[in-house]
Amino acid sequence: MLMMDRFRQWQATHNRSYLSAEERLRRFEVYRSNVEYIDATNRRGDLTYELGENQFADLTGEEFVARYASSHDAGGHTDSVITTAAEADGLWSSGGGDDSLEAPPPPSVDWRAKGAVTPVKNQGSQCFSCWAFSAVATMESLYFIKTGKLVPLSEQQLVDCDKYDGGCNRGYYHKAFQWIMENGGLTTAALYPYKAVRGVCFRAKPAVTITGHAAVAKNELALQSAVARQPIGVAIEVPSSMQFYKSGVFSAPCGIQMSHAVVTVGYGTDASSGLKYWLVKNSWGQTWGEAGYIRMRRDVGGGGLCGIALDTAYPTM
Repeated sequence: MLMMDRFRQWQATHNRSYLSAEERLRRFEVYRSNVEYIDATNRRGDLTYELGENQFADLTGEEFVARYASSHDAGGHTDSVITTAAEADGLWSSGGGDDSLEAPPPPSVDWRAKGAVTPVKNQGSQCFSCWAFSAVATMESLYFIKTGKLVPLSEQQLVDCDKYDGGCNRGYYHKAFQWIMENGGLTTAALYPYKAVRGVCFRAKPAVTITGHAAVAKNELALQSAVARQPIGVAIEVPSSMQFYKSGVFSAPCGIQMSHAVVTVGYGTDASSGLKYWLVKNSWGQTWGEAGYIRMRRDVGGGGLCGIALDTAYPTM
């Protein structure tokens, strides 16, 4: 198939149009460069993951990172922090209570299979709100674990009302949890739907409350023990190849400039490659990756691939 025909087909699939012929030509050149990179990468044959032409195929790497992977502010306060891997193996730090881990974590966990994870959402390209999606997703899952009820909660309420974060201009999930505590909880997505733009805050009756928030130690063993108990918010660096991730265990070289917040909802071992992985829920919609998820290589040492274990967050109830 000719590249222009391929581009037209991609446009139709993703309902993409442009304001001028000049812009369309420029986007075609970006698309062609990206497709050549995708095809060359997939031809290598030595990788454990595959790339594909997704909704981001007409964006340069710089544009993609600026729009979708630059909204998590590093650093913040935690009410309770697990300080060592040994503590993570033996304790669940929740500001009190009798939650203890008396046995090693199981070899695999998938909170989706337990019904504890809401469908993948889409933060959009104009609102830097991954921090809100990560915080909300961990609350949704923990509420299900505690009550058996899976209730989609409102990212928009955080975008509009959270005075500690920047709305559509970056934020940090620990600060979001702090605001939720002070607000008396968070309302539902049905009552306060996502608009992908910061609007006027209006008061809405809280549906789910939290008692605190915490982090785990900065290593993968601690993170595994934590994820065995509930989905955990994590921050990652987004390398250029992740823009086009389609399937498999992602293992591309990656740094630790974590600027994107996501949620680890499980872990396991890939049957075909034998690689251990983290199961990560993203907020880029269901047409990216494995229906909105990415499996990232686990047990690589240090703070994990792309810094996945270095800046974590979870709520307590």
